[in-house]
Amino acid sequence: MPDRPLPPRPPARDVANSEVPDGIPTRPQGNVAVVVRLVWSDGGEEWRAARAIRWTRTHVMVAWREHDDDPRSERHTWLRAGDVARSVSWFVPPERTPV
Repeated sequence: MPDRPLPPRPPARDVANSEVPDGIPTRPQGNVAVVVRLVWSDGGEEWRAARAIRWTRTHVMVAWREHDDDPRSERHTWLRAGDVARSVSWFVPPERTPV
């Protein structure tokens, strides 16, 4: 059975907190799993899983897929280091019902 074409995707949103550093490393430096804070041009904000692939003292270039099932949707952007974390401990755990 032939593969079905993927349904049309909405246009990619612009990352409002993207910021290119003064000096940019020209080669990829790694592939580190991170969590990033993205502020969208429409005012939305989200934290999402990504990969750090280049970095400076102040900025990190991250890559993520806009749509998990579509490798062509991979996006890259520079963010300030404060918007990138290797792990987080501040997520609120779900409430547990007493047994």
